[in-house]
Amino acid sequence: MTTLFGRDREIEEADAALDAAASGDPRVLLVGGDAGIGKTSLVGVVADHARSRGFRVLVGHCLDIDDGVALRPVREALRQAIAGRPDEGLPPVTRRLAPYLRGEADAVSVDELALAIAEQVAEEPVLVVLEDLHWADRATIDLVTSVARTTTGQLCLVATYRSDEIGRKHPFRGALAELVRHPGSVRAELSALDLDEVGALVEARAGSVDGHFLHELYTRSEGNPLYAEELLVAGREGLPDALGDLLLARVDALSDRTRAVLRLASAHGSRLWPALLAEATALDHEVLDEVLAEAIEAHVVRRAGERLDFRHGLVREAVYDDLLPGERTKSHALLAEALERLAGDDPGISELSLLAFHWHAAHDVARACRAASRAGTTSFTLGLPDAIALLERAIELRDHLPPDEEPAKADLLRQLARAGVEELDRARPMAAIREALDLVADESDPVVTARVYTTYAGLYDALDGYITQARAIERAIELLGDEPSRDLAYAICVLGEWHYRFHHMALSHAARVRSGEMAAALDLPVIEGYTWFGRGWLAMMMGDLREAAACMDGVSRTVSRSRVLADHYFASLAKAKIMMAGLDWAAGRDLAEWAMRESGRQGFVYCAGRAALELGEGLLHAGRLDEAERALDVAVDEWHLRDDGLEVMYPRVRARLMRGDAVAALDLDRERIRSIRSSNIPPDGEWMVPHIQVLLANGLVDEALTSAEQWLDMFEQSDSPVGCGLVAHLAYLAIEAAERTGAGSADHLVSAADVLLARAETGLDGDARRSFLGHSTSVALALRAEHRGEPSVELWRAAYDAASHVGAGVALPVRVRLLAALLAEGERDEARTSLPEVVADAKAMGMHGVLEEALKLGRRH
Repeated sequence: MTTLFGRDREIEEADAALDAAASGDPRVLLVGGDAGIGKTSLVGVVADHARSRGFRVLVGHCLDIDDGVALRPVREALRQAIAGRPDEGLPPVTRRLAPYLRGEADAVSVDELALAIAEQVAEEPVLVVLEDLHWADRATIDLVTSVARTTTGQLCLVATYRSDEIGRKHPFRGALAELVRHPGSVRAELSALDLDEVGALVEARAGSVDGHFLHELYTRSEGNPLYAEELLVAGREGLPDALGDLLLARVDALSDRTRAVLRLASAHGSRLWPALLAEATALDHEVLDEVLAEAIEAHVVRRAGERLDFRHGLVREAVYDDLLPGERTKSHALLAEALERLAGDDPGISELSLLAFHWHAAHDVARACRAASRAGTTSFTLGLPDAIALLERAIELRDHLPPDEEPAKADLLRQLARAGVEELDRARPMAAIREALDLVADESDPVVTARVYTTYAGLYDALDGYITQARAIERAIELLGDEPSRDLAYAICVLGEWHYRFHHMALSHAARVRSGEMAAALDLPVIEGYTWFGRGWLAMMMGDLREAAACMDGVSRTVSRSRVLADHYFASLAKAKIMMAGLDWAAGRDLAEWAMRESGRQGFVYCAGRAALELGEGLLHAGRLDEAERALDVAVDEWHLRDDGLEVMYPRVRARLMRGDAVAALDLDRERIRSIRSSNIPPDGEWMVPHIQVLLANGLVDEALTSAEQWLDMFEQSDSPVGCGLVAHLAYLAIEAAERTGAGSADHLVSAADVLLARAETGLDGDARRSFLGHSTSVALALRAEHRGEPSVELWRAAYDAASHVGAGVALPVRVRLLAALLAEGERDEARTSLPEVVADAKAMGMHGVLEEALKLGRRH
């Protein structure tokens, strides 16, 4: 066991943190200090103490080269958790990530890795050590803060960093401040040893020394344990003036061959990769093993499990700093060429990022740019967290190349724009796409121009003074010509999405069918899957639930070729949503539960959360509010969806509205609308009617009229019968409220609502109206009749029948309106018979708003 000097207080604090973690109270131990001060040695003692308490110890290291690979230390740590274990014996998320942890795949998210750590903690106490976070990538920093904030159970997280490198603008600085504020955090800033502590260290290493030499050694080392040990080895006669000379002394004593290998290795960071060194030096493995054995024997390289590292990062820095400029360039080029040979024709993210690093250091900007571009593109395709950083690096490199060299800067910028949209970041994608549009203004490269136009059309914001988005997607397709290609198939797919966004369903359908057929012919299963998804939602907005469900089956069929297993689960949860909307509620519920369970077991965390949301919404349809709210909690608490995310806020608003808590529903709805407007997301049919209902429940009639007018204008040219019915429904609700309260004239809305309702009535037959969205057309017909002073009982009866086909939670408010119509038209017997049933159902479901309306009817009649 390692003996430390002068660290008794820190060890005592660490032991207390381990004891707290062992009792189920997580702890974060932050170990800072200058290089060589003893952070790693302290962590080694903490790890020994943790093992003696029954902890599993998982250790990962950040590298001292900026290769752009995200989450490398976390992968290294969790790889130890699966070592020697068959995949079938691993918990679900860890099993899903096993290929990534072994280095066989690249796709991963911060949330998935956080869940994998939580799974390890659920099995046994765990000490996770992440070393040298001053070199960490942004995603690793995010993971550390996420785990510290959210993980429960027997976890102790240890993070080390060089305090002198955490400047004001360092990315870890803000995270460190947040971690320090965490109630379970312990911060250990290691200071220099005093004279007595250095004396104890020297005595342990070399026996007694005379006081004069000890004082000299203490003065030169300034109490830094590493420096003190190196000075001790150098002896009285070997005290160099520079620390670099001191650290190089052991290297200089090695054979020429070993020294040459270490000088090459220093260009690749503190971690030594024997396979890469063998390829770069052309040494056979036996000779290389002899070289590395000599370096280990001389304490220049150390073995840590299956890993080889320079003994200290400062040793590596000293060796690298000793390289002449030309030698550095040659070393990086040799390593890049060797890496290309090892990676072959299909390098992964890690290899591409390393290639970008080495080619850049070798001053081959063109090859560095191409590698960074491929790394960024692949990262975006896989949904990896550092896609933006990699693409920004590629763009920076591209600025140093001639304009006609590949990759085109405009192509990189439009990819950056797409990646920014995924983060709901408006400023970054719009700045990138603006520059890309400027670069392709002359359309001299038709393919790149088409890619830029396609990306621009897919963004939610338009740019003043530029080509319109509608014209951009048309022009993209013109530029690509008639020859089928990936770019053309995707552009037509985006055209279909563009038409759908503005509720032009016939045009959207034609584009999606064409794109899907082309993608199938070219064997582009991912794009083909996109088109099936789009056709499914389109069929739903046309009122054909059976076709919508069949389209989701089409998505699942593409998975066997695309191998994007997550799409199968997304298609399943989408089909579950469609089935619970009016096809077969029980089967849809079962499918949602299966999708949540299986996607979670496979480690598709976001998909599992979405399935929980769909289950919650289906339970709201059925009026099972308590179960619905539990499902929404599962989506947030177990599957880590954001409680303030748009997808979670919608069912939360609906649940509060159904509970009769109008004020709470309004607060959340306002937050939701702010988020929608800030990201310029087009309206979704599901949330339009609840938004108006929330406003009216809070007496905000003028605001409801304004919103209704905006949606009537937006759907003026729509050929979606479901969408037209939804807008007519919300418009007549606002018109009714205005007439009832005298809030103002709504005559200007009536004719527009009538036009949309006529389209809906023509486009949706009786079966199509028996759905969650389709029943709005029946409700709107009844509301219009009441507005005109016409009999409405039979229309409300039809609306109630349509809503009942969806679920009791949807039907009960409509039944109250039916009772009111019966009483208004003198049919009191049926109303009085039904009223106690409505009151009982409302009480049982917890639908207090409906209960209040029913009781008011009873009191008035």
